Amino acid sequence: MSRKKSALLQRIEYAAYRAAAALVRRSSDESLRRWGTRLGALSAKLLRRRDRLALRNLAVAFPERPPDELRRILDECWRHFGREMLQFVQLQSFSLDEIARRCPFVHEEILEEGRARGKGVILISAHYGGWEIAGLAITAHVDNVRTVARPLDNDLLEEDLAKLRSRTGVEVVDRRRAARVLLRGLSENAVVVLLPDQAVLPREGILIPFLGRPAWTTDAPAKMAVRHDSTIVFAFCIPDASGHYLEFEEPIRVDQLTEAEREPDALTRRINEVISRRIASRPELWLWMHDRWKGTGESEAGHGN
Repeated sequence: MSRKKSALLQRIEYAAYRAAAALVRRSSDESLRRWGTRLGALSAKLLRRRDRLALRNLAVAFPERPPDELRRILDECWRHFGREMLQFVQLQSFSLDEIARRCPFVHEEILEEGRARGKGVILISAHYGGWEIAGLAITAHVDNVRTVARPLDNDLLEEDLAKLRSRTGVEVVDRRRAARVLLRGLSENAVVVLLPDQAVLPREGILIPFLGRPAWTTDAPAKMAVRHDSTIVFAFCIPDASGHYLEFEEPIRVDQLTEAEREPDALTRRINEVISRRIASRPELWLWMHDRWKGTGESEAGHGN
């Protein structure tokens, strides 16, 4: 467990956040995009270790692409996440109706068809595009939503986040006690939102290909879906000229799968394939700064520090 920050440091961080948030909320959309782009580019220079890790990850995922192309992808990735950070802060102060307007749903019928079956929906996404904005949009559009999150290491920021969540109505579960709460949610026909694209410890998952390379992956979504015959639906939040849109795709009707297809490793492999295809289509939108191939040797193999 990480050491808790001192009260003084938490207050300093919180004051800095509130000042920045006030400035963001007074800014125009065009200004936020411009400053977000600059912030992302600056982050690449300040966070050198993360930048090197991200470049290694890209090389692992796309070994056939030349280094200059990988560098261009990563530079745009940093700029993208700078913009997303500021836009997410801005959106937190908007009404639910305005959030819904700024992030419309595409193929929403896929989600509604899953809910109509009455056995809950496991909504799979990734740290891709505007996933934080997608979280706000889902709770603005949809009732009875459950998801998992780690508590922040700043109590004051955590309190602010709790107020936002209470306004949207989403139930956020600490990952340490998530399984029972999420399973109960599925039995109540809830929409359970999960982002299973990050590395887990070997004891917490299985080794399944991700972007063509073995990666430790949680099989919890597959196990929960099989236990309740819940529908799995994928959704990805894509930035565009007018803001964002949340696109639903690839429903998996678990009750229609064969016994072999219902095995956790087979179903987890299928989930990873969908996420991997989406990332490969626009790699600049995924969070390459995370050590996705941790513990496999893939992120370090053939690359110096």
